[in-house]
Amino acid sequence: MSRRSLNTPERPATRSTPPASGARSTGAAGTGHRRRGLGWLWALLGLLALGLLIAALAGAFSSGDDGRSGQGSSGTGAGAGTASGSLAAGGTALLPPRAGGLKSLVGKTATADDVVVQSVVQNAENPDTLEGFWVGSSATDRVYVEWGGDVGQAEADYRPKVGEHVRLTGPVRPAPKNPASALRLDADEAQLVRSQGGFVNADDVKPVD
Repeated sequence: MSRRSLNTPERPATRSTPPASGARSTGAAGTGHRRRGLGWLWALLGLLALGLLIAALAGAFSSGDDGRSGQGSSGTGAGAGTASGSLAAGGTALLPPRAGGLKSLVGKTATADDVVVQSVVQNAENPDTLEGFWVGSSATDRVYVEWGGDVGQAEADYRPKVGEHVRLTGPVRPAPKNPASALRLDADEAQLVRSQGGFVNADDVKPVD
């Protein structure tokens, strides 16, 4: 009897099924999106930090400039005060003009070693005739000095010029009832003499050497 070999049919090998390419693509895309999202966030944080740094530096420079500006301003004011010179009567400074005016100093002798001539007042009818001049540091911080004209002796042999430094002596006199006509002043100047209550009637004026 012949044998029949029974061959057991071979089972096909089980293959591991690789993930679908679509699944791989989806995973990679998801990771890429997350990375790109984090990158945008980090970039935003970096810009924010840079902006804060710039603002801090700008504030520091601004504070430094303000400090220098304040110092600079303080120095200019001191210079203006010095430029006006020193004018006093009875031990009381007349420049800058006192809040109480000159009334309480009427009759006392005013002296100045170095004051600046702000403007010169000439006779309107005869420009060659000097009436007086203003000394001080500005159009408001000034005192009128009568030097020539009809108030007192016509002493004006020396004619000071605007910007010139002079020394002077003379009594403080009360403001006239009508400074415009008595002192030959314009309306604004007459009002200033009236508000100060007086002026200096110089009897000696000389240029500073």
